[in-house]
Amino acid sequence: MPKPTKRPWTEEEIELLKKGYKDGTPTQEIAAQLKRTWRSVRGKAHMLSLTHSWRDDLLYSREEDKYIQEHAQEMTMAEIGLVLGRSEGSVYQRGLRLGVAFKNPAKCAKYEKNHTYFNQPTVENSYVAGLLAADGWIKPMNVDKPINQVGIALAEKDLHLLEYIREVTGYTGVIRSFKVKGHSQNELRISGVPQWIEDLNTHWSLTPNKSYTIQPPNEDHLTREQILAYHVGLIEGDGHVRHNNGTLTVSMVTASKDFADWLQYSWEHIAGARPTRCIHQNQTAHYVIFHGRNARRLCSKLMSVGVHRLARKWNIAQSEIDKYS
Repeated sequence: MPKPTKRPWTEEEIELLKKGYKDGTPTQEIAAQLKRTWRSVRGKAHMLSLTHSWRDDLLYSREEDKYIQEHAQEMTMAEIGLVLGRSEGSVYQRGLRLGVAFKNPAKCAKYEKNHTYFNQPTVENSYVAGLLAADGWIKPMNVDKPINQVGIALAEKDLHLLEYIREVTGYTGVIRSFKVKGHSQNELRISGVPQWIEDLNTHWSLTPNKSYTIQPPNEDHLTREQILAYHVGLIEGDGHVRHNNGTLTVSMVTASKDFADWLQYSWEHIAGARPTRCIHQNQTAHYVIFHGRNARRLCSKLMSVGVHRLARKWNIAQSEIDKYS
């Protein structure tokens, strides 16, 4: 079957692309507006050396700083945010930098946590974001009550990953244990973190109800090493690294076609080869798969970042890499 012809870019489309990047419009939204794929938009933006100006939008003016300082003791963060057109989490973080105390800081949460942990992408928090993308959830509301919760549940055998997340995020709450159909599970439910929710969306595109709508991370905000670390978290949370008829196989499955498109593109960029792509017969599950040498290349690149922690998966890869080195 002949390959489909690529649609040339018009001058009007290029101007819209430039404007979108200048305005900080997410790449996915630009792609939808132009009726092009995410990969096509990213590729064209790269050719034009375009970068998002999102950081400029986050800067506070002197007038905004003064308003926060003058009203912190008489208004809640949410109320100040409504006046300034900012989120509650953004106002909270700005207050920290200004050294002001709010009427209702961080919901007076019972447990401590580092509210700015996800504010600036690092290799470490990109790995944690990958775990959350695979096995976590984001829950701003519980019915009609704001809880601003980020959580993750894992099998009993992976308890050490939850202990790691609790340690690096400075969370002082407990890890809860429960059973699902007789299988032991553990979970972290960290509430009162509106800034986490905002930052996870800004840098890694994580949103509530992400199972079918998950989008690629915002690569304009991440370094290559941070993207690799995000992949490590994804695979540890919801991927497979195993022997298949004597051959190393690495695979991911997702219900989001956009996310599967990105996985295919990103794995190809990392390993230098195009992964296998297939869809389940019910049309709801998209698989991205590497076998043999390409699987070893992918794992070698991901493990080089040094954040991998789930030995039961990566030891399989390492033994295959050692065998052929």
